[in-house]
Amino acid sequence: MRLISYRFDGQDRYGVVTDDGVVDMSTRLGARAPTLRDAIAAGCLDEMKQLAEGATADCAVESVEFALPIPHPRKILCAGRNYRAYHEVAEDGNVPEFPSIFGRLPSSFAAHGQAILKPKAGDQLDYEGELVAVIGVRGRHVPQERALDHVAGYTCMNEGTVRDWMKKGTQNTPAKNFYRSGGIGPWLVTADEVGDPSRLHITTRRNGEVVQDGGTDMMIFDLPYLIAHISKFTWLEPGDMIATGSPGGSIIESDTPDWLKPGDALEVEISGIGALANPIEAE
Repeated sequence: MRLISYRFDGQDRYGVVTDDGVVDMSTRLGARAPTLRDAIAAGCLDEMKQLAEGATADCAVESVEFALPIPHPRKILCAGRNYRAYHEVAEDGNVPEFPSIFGRLPSSFAAHGQAILKPKAGDQLDYEGELVAVIGVRGRHVPQERALDHVAGYTCMNEGTVRDWMKKGTQNTPAKNFYRSGGIGPWLVTADEVGDPSRLHITTRRNGEVVQDGGTDMMIFDLPYLIAHISKFTWLEPGDMIATGSPGGSIIESDTPDWLKPGDALEVEISGIGALANPIEAE
């Protein structure tokens, strides 16, 4: 089931994407679940599936303005340098003992179809196509063997980074949180349809040219490990997002980097989920 948050007819809504369009769930579930995050937290996924079966679409997908799949996530946590291909290029094959985890602000992402902004204060905007897990069940100290039971579904991310700001201090927070420097979307695909998250494929295209092409089986720390590790230091709540890292091919790996610029078009496609598309514009 593909779940979408969107704006239509002047109102923020969420629903199920079918072959015919979008079946609005915000009106069908009403005050019980005002947002998709609320619907996930209330355990409404099975009910939404039943409501969508045979229902007439309320609008066409092409007529909606996409929002982030979870419009106001409480936490977006990202695993940095989590692919073997990246370490082979960047660190001579040295594999870390623990994952590098950092946070991102919701305002640092654009929704599907919206422009990613090349910032005024930075010149080295990079792309990073990533698989994102969206938490469905609250948990703390989650065992690895039960970690995937806490996942509601998956979406795509371009975890854009302003690389020249990684040198402005000892922390990565500014470089990773420029306003609308990345993208998330287009929708959330429920875990039952995606299956094993370690058997997916990520393809990133810049102006139609493939620039990243790798499987999620190349992660150093797989998703169950990441969930278990993160849940040791914080509660995971419904709607929280965990980005799992990016395969090789980011601009920073090039000897002659051609940083993203206004007019470029980016697409991150993940098998079984869909394709996130964003143009690049100047801030």
